[in-house]
Amino acid sequence: MGRHRRGAKREVTVADLIDELRRFDPRLQVRLAIEPRMPQEHAVGAVTEADGVVWIGDAGRLGYAPDEVRDRLGWT
Repeated sequence: MGRHRRGAKREVTVADLIDELRRFDPRLQVRLAIEPRMPQEHAVGAVTEADGVVWIGDAGRLGYAPDEVRDRLGWT
């Protein structure tokens, strides 16, 4: 979602994020994966808007994400 096919970063809109999340069971928990080399699992915090951008806050590190997360995110 956050990259073009050639690997160049692109901006993700609220609509993009909503479309991606609709694929999943709405009862599932949400986590942030950070650091491609050693994926860490972070909880999602507050969500707000400032300066025309929606910000998703980090609610703290929970540990390391399973290897499957790195694979599915294409970080291998």
